[in-house]
Amino acid sequence: MIRNILYILSFVLFTFFFYIAVLFDINDHKDSLEKMISKQANIEFKILGDLALDFGINTKIKANLLSIKKNNILILESDEFNASVSVSKILTGRFDIDSLSFKNSKLYGLNIDGSIIKSYNLLAGRNYNIDNTEYSQIELVEAKGYFQDNILQIKDIGLKTELLEGEGFGKINPLNETINISATSSIRTDENIKKKYNNYYPKYLVDTQLPVLISGNYNNPEIDVKISDIITKKLKEEIKSKAIKSLKDKIKDKIQSEIDIKLPF
Repeated sequence: MIRNILYILSFVLFTFFFYIAVLFDINDHKDSLEKMISKQANIEFKILGDLALDFGINTKIKANLLSIKKNNILILESDEFNASVSVSKILTGRFDIDSLSFKNSKLYGLNIDGSIIKSYNLLAGRNYNIDNTEYSQIELVEAKGYFQDNILQIKDIGLKTELLEGEGFGKINPLNETINISATSSIRTDENIKKKYNNYYPKYLVDTQLPVLISGNYNNPEIDVKISDIITKKLKEEIKSKAIKSLKDKIKDKIQSEIDIKLPF
């Protein structure tokens, strides 16, 4: 009896995986995935390339070449999109996404790296011209979240650009088309980045946590990095440190001079 049950279970599992691996084509459900994401986020989500289903510890959908628009205005282009999903729900035509990531993307409307470099150098008395003012080049975005009361709650988001890497949290309200993300970031210290920006590289901000706030509407988000506050604080600390060191040097010199007077040899 037990052997028969095992045979039946083995046959069911084999049939299931055979269907998934051989007969099931995730591209037949591309339209459903586009509509689901577009409706929930109140955007125009389009997959230009093919879909692939990757079976592993966490089943993932992989898509090449996608775009996100709002009111026919381009917001994001990405070379690769990955999403962790439930296989059983895909078979019923549903896509419940647990986490997602975008690789090699362009975020239109602002240049995050360029804005930071420009602000940093203005405070240093230098002028930096941003060559590209149309978009930010984003190497990687990874996010986990869930929908609650028609709001996408982002409980964990990781962001990496050429200059920055950070993590944070936030929320997206599809109904009023607003975004609000708070993150803590740091300047990357790759030698190629230093060579690219040369004297404009913000070395004064290395090993410093930079608070970042991204807010506003889909088409025109704003980014606020508290660079001036951080630099002012660091300057005060440096001035205080130099003052203490100067005082210590003076005391040391005075003590040494008194020793020299008392000990003529």
